[in-house]
Amino acid sequence: MSRLESILWPLAGIVLFLSFGYTEMAGSDMWWHVAAGREIFQTGTIWMVDDWSFTAHGADWLNHEWLSDVFYWLWVSAFGVETLVWWKWLVVISTYLLLQLTLYRVTQSWPAAFLCSAMAILVGAPFIDVRPHLYTLLNMCLLLYLLLQRDRPLWILLLLFLVWVNLHGGFFFGLMVLGALLFPWRNLGWEPFKAAFLVGLACLAVTLLNPSGIESLWFPLKYAFDGSSPYREIGEWLPPFQPGGIQSPWFATLVWFPLAGLAYLVPAIRRHTGVPWEGLVLTALTLAMALTSRRFIPIFGISLAVMLAPLLAWALMWLRDQRLRIAFAVIALGFALYRQLPYPVQAAPAFHYLTAEYSYPTDLVDAAQLNGLEGKVFAYYNWGGYLHWRTDGALKVYIDGRADTIYEVDEYLKYVKVLRDEPGWLDIVEQSGADYFLWPRGIAGGAQKYAAMQQSGNWRFVYMDAMGYLLARNEVELPTSIEKPRDSVDRMVTLGYERLGGGAPNRAVALATSARGLKPWHRTACMLAMTAYDIISDAAAVDRVAAACYRQFPTPLFERE
Repeated sequence: MSRLESILWPLAGIVLFLSFGYTEMAGSDMWWHVAAGREIFQTGTIWMVDDWSFTAHGADWLNHEWLSDVFYWLWVSAFGVETLVWWKWLVVISTYLLLQLTLYRVTQSWPAAFLCSAMAILVGAPFIDVRPHLYTLLNMCLLLYLLLQRDRPLWILLLLFLVWVNLHGGFFFGLMVLGALLFPWRNLGWEPFKAAFLVGLACLAVTLLNPSGIESLWFPLKYAFDGSSPYREIGEWLPPFQPGGIQSPWFATLVWFPLAGLAYLVPAIRRHTGVPWEGLVLTALTLAMALTSRRFIPIFGISLAVMLAPLLAWALMWLRDQRLRIAFAVIALGFALYRQLPYPVQAAPAFHYLTAEYSYPTDLVDAAQLNGLEGKVFAYYNWGGYLHWRTDGALKVYIDGRADTIYEVDEYLKYVKVLRDEPGWLDIVEQSGADYFLWPRGIAGGAQKYAAMQQSGNWRFVYMDAMGYLLARNEVELPTSIEKPRDSVDRMVTLGYERLGGGAPNRAVALATSARGLKPWHRTACMLAMTAYDIISDAAAVDRVAAACYRQFPTPLFERE
């Protein structure tokens, strides 16, 4: 192997892995994770109680990901919230580069290691967002790097699991991975088994060193095996072939790839590859998990890569010529650069799209803070974390993405009835004790809810921006006149949609142009301009704006035929 080859293949991997780090997803949990990190520093304790809701206020909060929250807050304090996309890319690249290096070590084939790592991130990419679950993917690959077909000192494993249990609940899956890696597949006997068992037991014991003790071990088990939990209806927990939620287009194909493991039954192949028992066991385990819940697809992809890499290395034995391998490495790097080229590495535009920042009621919350509005708010579930980040408990929610780490199931079921406009939904809101109602305009029955609450005579209008509206009970004391935010892009967009609704598309174009002058990547400003130009029948201008916005971030929304 040449030094050039050992540089080109990992470099191709780094660029390719980065190019898969641009999944657009509403990062609703991200906001409260950052806010929780801030709360830990404000209170000086990692034992947390709820200060952000009015349904669980003062209750103990099982924040088993507290260390992730601390890291988030330290990063945001140092570099700003928008640079969390850089944190994400750093973790993603580290994760799959570790996988690539591990696969090369066990196969001695750079092409096989690259292709299997690429397959793993291809199937897992739709689930890669700014959340602590990325630490489980990273730690899984670190565990593979440390232990796959080799030994490591016990203290390294103890340190890994001590950190992991405080980062993310996926540590429990990590213990299962540990078992598969420690089991003496190639040296069966009592003594090797006993040694592996004792190491596993020590790692299990160290996971008790967390703020919630043994409860942190029961919590992931409850999620995994309690199929009756209504929280399993949340999109990321649905089975992979059930409509709705996050979809991984490649999973339907790769779900059949474990059958390739039958090739290890062929003696001629087995003489070259050996039997990757760890990969076979992990693939079977994670396939069963992924078929139950789509959120496990990324770990299935990693496990499948471990199983397939020796086979692929055997199939690519014809690539013995070093010059040919280098040529393929250059092609791989070129392809990776081609994939990455349209995407920005600048934090602000990337953050705007990767977290769906545009989907949050920024201007509305600006107005609430400007006017000193405080109290209890029945808010859209996905906006709860954003309110925590922006208001730090000044607006206390009915429920949010912290789900059953803090809330009773009854609150969630009532919220779902409101979300789905089921009979009695308005009574639930009325009886909740909320002072305000915050809801999206264009989704989740927003228009119908707005009309019904206005018709009830018990609620009055407070503020509306491009994303949502805020209503208050008649009894709530409000300022005589609601002061409007000034000189912000989101305020310009709000005004633009008001002008559009008032029959002044040319004025809407002017406001959208001003907003895009400050933030050319702003998705809602782009949509405002395109909609206004379409109303005045200027198709060329629509295409021009779409092309300009697509250059800022290549989202399919701006693709033109």
